[in-house]
Amino acid sequence: MLYEFLQVDKQEQSLLYEQLYKRVIAAIESGDLVHGDKLPSIRTLAADLNVSRTTVETAYDQLCAEGYINNKPKKGFFVEAEIHSVNIQNHSEKQPIKNDRCTNIKYDFSGSSLDPQYIDLKYWKRCLKDILDKPSVISSYGDPQGEKDLREILCDYAKKLRGVNTSPDNIIIGAGTQTLMSFLPGIMRDYGNDVFIEKGFFPQGEQIFCDFGYRLNGLSADRNGIIVDDSTQGRILFVNSSGSNRGSAPLPYNKRMEIIGWAERNNAIIIEDDYNGELRYTSKPVPALQSMNNDRVIYIGSFSKLLLPSVRIGYMVLPDHLLKLYEAKKHNYNQTASKTEQLALAEYINLGRLDRQLRKLRKIYAVKSELLLSALRKHFGGNTIIETVETALCVRLKIKTSISLDELKNKAKESGIRIGKCREKNGLKYIYLSFAGIATDKLEEAAEELYKVWADILL
Repeated sequence: MLYEFLQVDKQEQSLLYEQLYKRVIAAIESGDLVHGDKLPSIRTLAADLNVSRTTVETAYDQLCAEGYINNKPKKGFFVEAEIHSVNIQNHSEKQPIKNDRCTNIKYDFSGSSLDPQYIDLKYWKRCLKDILDKPSVISSYGDPQGEKDLREILCDYAKKLRGVNTSPDNIIIGAGTQTLMSFLPGIMRDYGNDVFIEKGFFPQGEQIFCDFGYRLNGLSADRNGIIVDDSTQGRILFVNSSGSNRGSAPLPYNKRMEIIGWAERNNAIIIEDDYNGELRYTSKPVPALQSMNNDRVIYIGSFSKLLLPSVRIGYMVLPDHLLKLYEAKKHNYNQTASKTEQLALAEYINLGRLDRQLRKLRKIYAVKSELLLSALRKHFGGNTIIETVETALCVRLKIKTSISLDELKNKAKESGIRIGKCREKNGLKYIYLSFAGIATDKLEEAAEELYKVWADILL
């Protein structure tokens, strides 16, 4: 036999053609076979290995398909791949896994997770199973605008919970707020290239506009919310009417009228990110801004804190004039949210499970908020300002320290504590501590541990 390394072992469990295929690749990578080398013919190699011609032919066909060898008509099979001298490492096998304390998170204040014991997993799995048992339904691509069943149910849901005035035809489904926002730049060009947004409010949203070439303009906020008047030279405004960086209070009625009036006078459009708008637990939720003027407001809602963060489904309500622009190009977009999960969510809402989950979570988060607030005041106290940011499901610390926000985060992370959103203003560090992902009976010790980590750097 010409190539002794092209052997197969009939005692191995793997198929013979797979063995031969792998042996050839190994020989090429080791340099035993180099570019231009001729391989034995199918007939010759089959005879030498005492295997069928089909075995060799199948291996050669796969090697040709992947570009390792080439079949030259009437000449035979030749090595095509050129392996250069590079240091190839299989990290999964050769590189030891580091025992990094930073990956061992004991308390997650970031808001990127939920406490598993309060997830309605039983019924969500049941709804998913019901849809998966309908192969005729899930064996096709979904509607690019979102499944009609879900849009119809969301129309009623948004009206009942948030006062949103719309029809199923005006609703677009997508994989979360940021993904839905990516549709907007293509249909909002008539409103100019300037976007006004509260400073430091929503960096993910800001990134979308930056990527599409819009100019971002940061606006200040007072205790009633974002400050907009006729000196605001632009026609696109991004707001969260249920809460913002200023705290947990929703925009009051007068502020809402001020914003709507500005939009009408300036022929502007408002993008309303209603993040957790229905999840208020200390007071009755305030209707969405869209309920006051559905021609001037694009409404966006989601379910990440109600259902599961991993279920990436959100919805957007477009005014009629923007819907026409979207419909002209919607078939050029692919749906980004799973059709299976959309239909499961429709069933979940239709069964009344989302309403039950909402009522349950309001009670739970009211308790957790008070526990964390009390624990932080107990351990931090002093001159530290501590307040609730309700719709963000967190408590905000305002602390004085000379070290940077990154240092604060890293110091906490080294002790197994993950910190999420932070910002700096007027010499104070604003630290947002979410209680959503920490067990109720762990909030006290989480607050105490965080204080111990930062005690020596607080001013």
